[in-house]
Amino acid sequence: MVVGAFPLGKLALLAIKHISKPIGNLIKRTAQKNPSFKTVVVSPPARLYHVIDVRSRMWMLGLGQPRFIPPLNEAMTIQMGGDILGEMVIFIIGASLVIAEFSRQSRNDKIKHEKHKVHREKLEERIGELNDKVSRQAKEISHLKSMVVGRRVNNFKHSDSRDLECN
Repeated sequence: MVVGAFPLGKLALLAIKHISKPIGNLIKRTAQKNPSFKTVVVSPPARLYHVIDVRSRMWMLGLGQPRFIPPLNEAMTIQMGGDILGEMVIFIIGASLVIAEFSRQSRNDKIKHEKHKVHREKLEERIGELNDKVSRQAKEISHLKSMVVGRRVNNFKHSDSRDLECN
């Protein structure tokens, strides 16, 4: 069964990548047509990514911190920003689906727990009723036994007195 799930996971990742491309392309086209969208929405993530990328590469190569990081040109900013925002949209959709599924499972578990709690309370109430009934019946049985013993004693006394009279 695990073998069947593995290709499905690959297919899901491939589908997500294919879905993110049109979203990224839409963001890139919008950034080329709308300069304010480019400067406010697309450029900041691209520039931040570029700075982090350059600093991490320099650190991994052991070259220290760079003094000056050359800015990206306009085409690279739009390209990188569109890709980052496209991936971010897909990530947000995926994260919201995971959160929705988690909350649905949590809600179902809560309902199930409440049903079990109500059922347990009913069982405990029924057990209490049965215990009361058993104790009442035990008292009644002991009362009936005492009555039977009392009759046997009375019958025994009467039969002894008759035996004495007959002798």
